[in-house]
Amino acid sequence: MKSVVVFLAAVIPLKGIEIKVDYRYDSQGFFDNPAAKMVIEAAAARWSRIVNQTLLPVNMKDEDLVDGRFEIIHPGTGKNHVLSAAASKATDFYFKVGQPAADEYLGGFSLDEDVWILYVGGRNLDGAGRGAPIGGARNLASVYADPESFLNRGFNLGVSSLTVIGGTVSFDLDRNWSFEFLQPEGGISLDFYSIALHEIGHCLGLNARSVAEFHDLIEEDRFVGDNAVKALEIDAGKEVVGLEIVKSSSQDYHWRDGEYQSKIFPFGMPLYFGTVGTGNLQDLLMEPVFNVGGDVTRFEITNVDAAALKDIGWSVISEDPPRGPDFDLEIGASNNGGLSIRLMSEEGATYTVQTSPDGCSWVSVIPSFVGDGGPLSWSDGQEGTYDPFGPASSLAHKYYRVIKN
Repeated sequence: MKSVVVFLAAVIPLKGIEIKVDYRYDSQGFFDNPAAKMVIEAAAARWSRIVNQTLLPVNMKDEDLVDGRFEIIHPGTGKNHVLSAAASKATDFYFKVGQPAADEYLGGFSLDEDVWILYVGGRNLDGAGRGAPIGGARNLASVYADPESFLNRGFNLGVSSLTVIGGTVSFDLDRNWSFEFLQPEGGISLDFYSIALHEIGHCLGLNARSVAEFHDLIEEDRFVGDNAVKALEIDAGKEVVGLEIVKSSSQDYHWRDGEYQSKIFPFGMPLYFGTVGTGNLQDLLMEPVFNVGGDVTRFEITNVDAAALKDIGWSVISEDPPRGPDFDLEIGASNNGGLSIRLMSEEGATYTVQTSPDGCSWVSVIPSFVGDGGPLSWSDGQEGTYDPFGPASSLAHKYYRVIKN
């Protein structure tokens, strides 16, 4: 018999970044598949819940001088793609003084406070995916040390290269991907969520060849960041002298394959389905090989991976957000055996319904709802909303909660 259990709470998330997935360069149509889009959004949201860094807004304009360009690896082609805030070559200062034209003229570029952009797409690759930080394009190398530069966004000061604008990820078009959320298939298929987490990690600077904050912590081919080393020692129960790094001639760095294990980072709502589970050891996320088998078909972010992110300069949560005061909800039954929820909203507040089949792994129903001071309602299976775990009728148990931000 179906058991519907309800958790209804007002949870106030910690202030942090929002990794905003952008599909404009998906020229091959990889993310035309709604399931692929859902999973990449979930992976981005997982990292967003872990990084609680505050980022100042970006407002690049068609200026006469500095901060005019940045460079991405085009997710659909793999080519370097230079973006300029100028409106055209005619107003591009760098083109006027003899530098090559940009590949794309934006006529301005802006990001809201705490937004970190992730350009995604698909193309033919030798590996499963390729993630990279957004980098500077020629003129930007000289402005990393400028506290007013958008490259710093209020916290990344000094001659640094940590990517605080965003990153780009490409996924292989011909891979046998599993986009299953609740039951990762395993076998010959590859869990897309696991690979997406790994590649976004590269974009954030983890094991990234182009990020000085990471490679400056490598001594004799070992990463010696204090936080990562301590996390590994706690989980492994022994002393270590850094984490051995594998350096490919053409790809990013990785932890030595199969050499280290750590527990899944428990904060920020990990997705436990298909993983080793809570409190058990897993190969590190940022290893070069996706070694799974048997009941384990998915990797999550480990304590060591999250600690290394802190070593390179990001602020990382050390606990889950505190529970706020409960708010009044009207609860009823939906047509498919689940729940319907109705509440009186606060103007400007954002309400996100989350569901779970086990009370541990939570995902957000898309979209969230913005309060207007009037009533808001949602029903399980409601048309126009998407729940990755599906309707209540397809599950043995279903848990619900509402998050207010």
